Amino acid sequence: MTKRKIAFVGNDAVSMMNFRLGVMKALTQEYEVVMVTPHNCDLSPLKDTSIRFIPIEVDRKGTNPLKDYHLYRKLKQLYRNEQFDFIFHFTIKPNIYGSMAAAALRINHIAIVPGLGYTFIKRNLLFHLSCIMHKYALRKTNEVWFLNQDDCDTFTRWKLIAADKAHVIPGEGVNTDFFYSHGTPEKPFIFLHCGRMLRSKGVELFVQAARELKPDYPKVRWQLLGPFDADNPDAIGPEEMEEWVRSGVVEYLGVTTDVRPFLERCSCLVLPSYYMEGVPRSLMEAAAMERPLIATNTVGCKDVVVDGMNGWLCEKKSLDSLVQAMRRMIEIPPEQLVAMGKAGRERMIAHFDERIIIDIYKKALNAYA
Repeated sequence: MTKRKIAFVGNDAVSMMNFRLGVMKALTQEYEVVMVTPHNCDLSPLKDTSIRFIPIEVDRKGTNPLKDYHLYRKLKQLYRNEQFDFIFHFTIKPNIYGSMAAAALRINHIAIVPGLGYTFIKRNLLFHLSCIMHKYALRKTNEVWFLNQDDCDTFTRWKLIAADKAHVIPGEGVNTDFFYSHGTPEKPFIFLHCGRMLRSKGVELFVQAARELKPDYPKVRWQLLGPFDADNPDAIGPEEMEEWVRSGVVEYLGVTTDVRPFLERCSCLVLPSYYMEGVPRSLMEAAAMERPLIATNTVGCKDVVVDGMNGWLCEKKSLDSLVQAMRRMIEIPPEQLVAMGKAGRERMIAHFDERIIIDIYKKALNAYA
């Protein structure tokens, strides 16, 4: 019996491999799974699966309407040739142009909004154009999934989608069998920031807090892990990072394909983001590995961090609030750190485990594919 064919379409292979590979692999038991993204990372993990990869160019940050129309035509031709039974779209351009292409060919599809991101931070022309395009493109989606209630409420309040199509899922899931701790970290105390080097991810605030606290806690270390993002107007460049490292305030650890050893060594994961997150993967992975958290009391972050239980929330863009939370984390008894870590892992298993997300995908496919 021929398996039904489904596609996962996104603007970035890195995100697809890091966040959705477990879901895609699970679905290969019942479906032929095709991943459609730019070829911008190592895809060797796909060799051990039956997932097929089709490369496509997506100008993630570009605003050229001719290029976007070309993307729509390319996706429509691809969908026609492949004759997909169902399509999952991720992020802004695939959600808009992929949904339009799928609707034109009467292919059932769901748009997933992993977070509102940089486009929705400023109420500029790009923001208003994006709203118009979302409202038009998402009219015929079967459903639109959000990773937190705030984003869902934003789309329905602005009437970008019909309320009956909007659904909230608990993040993109974390594999709690893969992310687990081998024990509590040894001294010195290490704060780790993990993610793209963007100001809106709180990187600059993290460095400022380190600079303020370093004189009082000379043995504490502040570390940054993650890639630069030159295409993003909010990016921190290598030169600025080099200056911070030279000053002795922070350490830059570069990029990794396996974050677990860094989480294992750190004492606390910090994400003072104001990026309009979905549900930050770095927080979920650290919590699954029993590390306490500090994050902004804002969209997405507050879904993972329960203040006082598995970490602390700080106020958005507030250096004083972040410094206070870090100081408190350094000074609390070690047994309280351990208790916070264990509470975080229990929360991940109960609410954010990848198995929960896989079941949600399967139910949608049973309904529509």
